[in-house]
Amino acid sequence: MRLLLIIFFSMFTTVVSADEPVNNDPNQVIHSVSTSTFARITKEQSRLETDPSYIKIIMEEELIPHFDYKYAAYKVMGRHLKKTSKEQRTDFVEAFRQYLVNAYGHILFEYDQQEVEIIENTHYKDKRIISIPVRVIDKNGQVTQIAFKLRKNKKTGQWKVFDVIAEGISMLNTKQSELGDLIHKNGVDHVISLLQKKNSEF
Repeated sequence: MRLLLIIFFSMFTTVVSADEPVNNDPNQVIHSVSTSTFARITKEQSRLETDPSYIKIIMEEELIPHFDYKYAAYKVMGRHLKKTSKEQRTDFVEAFRQYLVNAYGHILFEYDQQEVEIIENTHYKDKRIISIPVRVIDKNGQVTQIAFKLRKNKKTGQWKVFDVIAEGISMLNTKQSELGDLIHKNGVDHVISLLQKKNSEF
């Protein structure tokens, strides 16, 4: 999971012009987050040094809008989703969203820029879910193959990331297996409390 989070952030090192279309082009979703996220971090560097928790605000405003956390949270609940109440679903989605904010923000402090090659997917016009392959090259020349899965929202037409696959390991499937088993054994309320506890520990 730690490797997946580090790699997730590595995609934000490739920069494109801010005036290129983003919402209707999944490739530009991957590219554009770098512009806003790292520009914001550079601008707020002094504040981050005195108040590290401010990274959560940056994540909320720059990263989370490009991540389909509700869809990811529902996928994590899987077959247990139908057995939950509206309140439970709302609480789970919120706890999962905060978990993403905390986890990505925490990893960002340990981030060391890598060379990134985004292999654009040009066959997305008639699809709702696609993958965009990325090659991450570290300082030693070691290459890690990853892919970002994006989903197009029917109503808005916007593309958002919902999963990261590194060397065949899906972040979403990993959390689905881990938390899905806990929901099955202890119930969704227990998992909500567990996520909230993890969030408070961050």
